[in-house]
Amino acid sequence: MKQPSKQELALLKTEAKQDKAWEEVERFKVTKPTSIRLSPQLIRDLEKIAILRGEKSYQALLKRWVTERVQYEMELIDLAKSKRAI
Repeated sequence: MKQPSKQELALLKTEAKQDKAWEEVERFKVTKPTSIRLSPQLIRDLEKIAILRGEKSYQALLKRWVTERVQYEMELIDLAKSKRAI
């Protein structure tokens, strides 16, 4: 890998000091590792699906699916709460 030039390093240092350069970093949230036991066949199937969907790994696919489902369920809970309040 090519080493950055002195000009590139100076530009990076300048950008690092600007608040605007850090806005994108805020979207990363702290995560906590967890584990679940899956059958070898399920893992193989998930790996195939992840490849077909262009995911980095089956774990990334699972994380996205779980996140989407939890968001959906939370929306249902919020909707049910709002209907009870009426």
